[in-house]
Amino acid sequence: MADSTAAVVEELVDDDRKRSAERARKAEQRRRIFQNAGVLIPFLLVLLAGIFIIPNFISPSNITNMLVNAAILAFVGYGMTVVIAVRGIDLSVGSAQALTACITVAVVNSMGPLAGSLAGVAVGALLGLVNGILVTRFRVPGFIATLSTLSVYRGVVLLFTGGAPIASTSTGFNSIATSSLLGVPVPFIAAVVLGVAMAFALDRTRFGKHVVAVGGSPESALDTGVKINRILLFSYVAAGTGAGIAGVFLASQLGVVNGSISSGLELEAIAIVVLGGTSMAGGRPRIGGTFIAAALLSMINSGLNLLNVPSFYQYVALGALLVFALSIDGAQRSAVRRMLEGRN
Repeated sequence: MADSTAAVVEELVDDDRKRSAERARKAEQRRRIFQNAGVLIPFLLVLLAGIFIIPNFISPSNITNMLVNAAILAFVGYGMTVVIAVRGIDLSVGSAQALTACITVAVVNSMGPLAGSLAGVAVGALLGLVNGILVTRFRVPGFIATLSTLSVYRGVVLLFTGGAPIASTSTGFNSIATSSLLGVPVPFIAAVVLGVAMAFALDRTRFGKHVVAVGGSPESALDTGVKINRILLFSYVAAGTGAGIAGVFLASQLGVVNGSISSGLELEAIAIVVLGGTSMAGGRPRIGGTFIAAALLSMINSGLNLLNVPSFYQYVALGALLVFALSIDGAQRSAVRRMLEGRN
């Protein structure tokens, strides 16, 4: 009798385990659907609308311009993706990009393109390191820390430039953003290569697994021996480095930079990250989604410019896109929670 009861109990436990595994599988499937639909559907809609409605949308010059702009935004988005994946935020990326762009041009004019490019990336990494130290060592919440450095970095770049524009005198450096390889702009190729490398690192390396662990549950990650502060520090350095790389390409694209460029970039970066499928609640980063969302925002801005829509309407479009992205993120988390609880 006892053996029979034990067998029944074991069978019930096994059935419950199978049901839990099935719910988890369906939850992950629904999560993927929301993530892909959140960026692919608007991307395809905007692409089709541009092709059939907007004049010169698919002209070679406009395609090149969209690809370069998408690449520059993607560089910033990659770093922001890592930060958001660990439940952080970096509001200083716009100011950091402006500062790195201005320093890059100044160094290019005095020491050459290579030194200027390396200086820009190094300054970006240093600014990210400052943010990371504020968050990890001084225990300042990421939102407050980077909101403060947003103002500090913007003030520094205005002091550095004296409020005046700085023009690059190097034709070689100015041609980097407009040069191409087999007809594809160099910044776009660089963004694809870096995106693939980051996606691989976040998916296959120990660091990537720790990023997912910290974003999923910091308490559990700490219990398993993950050094949370180190992961947070590296994440903010990645965000600063991304802004630095973007600043170098932006300086090359513009040729003339000043202390007021890249204002509002932080909202664009957050929008493409969330729309790309990385949840504001932390968890698995979606580098590929961020890249597609960067291309989407570039197409929207280009389309509005071609239609001669006043520039301030682009802020309306960006705000609407951000609301849409956050709505998708909320719906995704709600759907997954219902699935894990066994509700449809």
